Amino acid sequence: MARRLLYNGYKDKADRICIYTGQPYAERHEVFPGANRQISIREGFQIDVCHDKHAELQANITPWAKTENLRWKRHFERQWLDTKMEKGLTEEQAVREWMSMIGRNYLDEITPE
Repeated sequence: MARRLLYNGYKDKADRICIYTGQPYAERHEVFPGANRQISIREGFQIDVCHDKHAELQANITPWAKTENLRWKRHFERQWLDTKMEKGLTEEQAVREWMSMIGRNYLDEITPE
């Protein structure tokens, strides 16, 4: 049985506001792209951005885009780890789950085993 892929529809696009410019009709940017896109959608690792900022973030070639993409990856990793630890996991257990899910650590203060 094939798993149904998640996607970001346009149903509520009119209500989305770009976090950088304040423009309406923002697009959803999955912070963890490629093989982790489905995880980004499922876990809510997304930000709403206008078309121009979305294109720049996706291309990831400008210094701004590289800095912002890393900043958001760190933000969502920290938020996810904190939530898991609030639910009773140790930091080590939470990091292990993160690594199993995403495959990479983005936080300088954590060294996965």
